[in-house]
Amino acid sequence: MRNMKLSTLSILVLFGVVLGSVGYMLGSLAVVGTSGTQVARSASTGPGSVYDTPVPVADFTLTDQTGAKFTFSSTRGKVVLMAFLYTHCGDVCPFSAAKMRLALQQLGESSKDVELVAISTDPERDTVPQIAAYSKALGLYDLWHMVTGPLPEMRKLYASLKITVLKAERADVEDTVKNAADVGITLPTKDADSPLFGLTDQQILDTGKVAKQFAGGYDIAHSAPFWVVDRSGNVRTSLDVSASPVQLVEAIKAYLKG
Repeated sequence: MRNMKLSTLSILVLFGVVLGSVGYMLGSLAVVGTSGTQVARSASTGPGSVYDTPVPVADFTLTDQTGAKFTFSSTRGKVVLMAFLYTHCGDVCPFSAAKMRLALQQLGESSKDVELVAISTDPERDTVPQIAAYSKALGLYDLWHMVTGPLPEMRKLYASLKITVLKAERADVEDTVKNAADVGITLPTKDADSPLFGLTDQQILDTGKVAKQFAGGYDIAHSAPFWVVDRSGNVRTSLDVSASPVQLVEAIKAYLKG
């Protein structure tokens, strides 16, 4: 068990252009992005870290993909799988979303006690119509709450949750990718440290088509953990973007008991 600050478990995703291999993309998709992890003392023990002291999530009210108000406290009594995404992301985000959907499906009957929550990291472009279209394309429209709100309100939420969100212009992103080796960032591959880990070639292809459909414009560098929040609204486990759907299910099940 580890006692870490929330911020030390966040993963800052730096975006740039990376070509996916022919084998992974079946010859038809360019995957966009690089991923670097900053999870203290967890590299040798897998993608997840468990908090010795639960971290409460302060309540917030935002708007979800249906146009309805979503208040986080409405999830009390259920286990929440939370992630931070944006619709114009061409790399990690859509694959994280796909893993959330697959984890919910794999939970079977237990899924009734689980909520999926995705917080937009790009509220300026992630309008309700935009997140609705994205949710439908990913098969998540009726399965999750992807939430957004006014930029000042979202910035307060990021600060409260200790999530880093930075707008990155294309020139800056290209410079980041060019110098990636100097800062120890590696390109994603389909191994145990990749955001593609745990997905089949067909799932990668299908999700990649959604990424290609929605990606474009400026990029957002942002913390990208999966958080498992217990029935009382406390973050209990943080997993990085390499976590497979099976690993997400295992983490969720630990808090479904009792």
